[in-house]
Amino acid sequence: MPTAYTSQQKSAIAQFISFTNTDRNMAIRHLKGQSWNVEAAANSFFSGGTGSGGSSASKSSLNKLFDKYREDPTNSPDKVNADGSMKYLNDINADPECLEYIAVAEIIQAPTVAEMTREGFVDGWSALGCDTISKQKAHVESLKRSLPTSLEAFTKIYKFTFGFAKPEGSKQVLLDFAIAYWELLFESPLSAVKWTLPNSPWSQWWAEFLRTSVKQSISKDVWTETLKFAQMTLNDESMSFWSEEASWPSVIDEFVDWVKKEKRPAEEVVDEEMEY
Repeated sequence: MPTAYTSQQKSAIAQFISFTNTDRNMAIRHLKGQSWNVEAAANSFFSGGTGSGGSSASKSSLNKLFDKYREDPTNSPDKVNADGSMKYLNDINADPECLEYIAVAEIIQAPTVAEMTREGFVDGWSALGCDTISKQKAHVESLKRSLPTSLEAFTKIYKFTFGFAKPEGSKQVLLDFAIAYWELLFESPLSAVKWTLPNSPWSQWWAEFLRTSVKQSISKDVWTETLKFAQMTLNDESMSFWSEEASWPSVIDEFVDWVKKEKRPAEEVVDEEMEY
């Protein structure tokens, strides 16, 4: 009797075949080996099934590939700057204004926007077994499909973004940059944490509050706690989890107060009457 697969497993098989252009049996073999995780199975497939992806041949190919995008091989042999980075992103079909760009930047541990280092590029892609443009492009397509449902991947990208966005040598992200990245992270169709509800457009409120009420740059603590706060508000729109005694950053405390006064004044009046 043929093996019966769940609807989720059937969906994973279809996605794997779409990503890799392989047959059903190959898809099932790789998916079973990776506990039915489509992204991990695709990585296994593209790395030849070994999972290591770190062979000397792979790294040699990646070094040659990196060299193609350098603007100044003599003075900056191990760095790719803006022009080369944009060409590379175009080649792997990663839009620099979309979330997949941050996902790629995390893979190659890009030090900042529109910059790549040889070490990050080679180590990042060799670990995934993606030593050609076609494999990297396929991985990006896999990410586009898997990111919206992968909280683990989103959290990793979110944490990476703080260091990626802050100026070199600084411990904080400039406010305008923080707002822009938060909007990308929380509003992208690829986001696993879309910070909005029908009656509470949280991400828009957060950006409005920051632009009108906050002047300072954003610390790592605020960055980290904002994701936690966002997830909690999606589960508890009334913010009943929040209290003055809790150890939220002051910026988040001020945001809660701002929402109650600026966006929910009627609720604020009811609360005051109940206290009276």
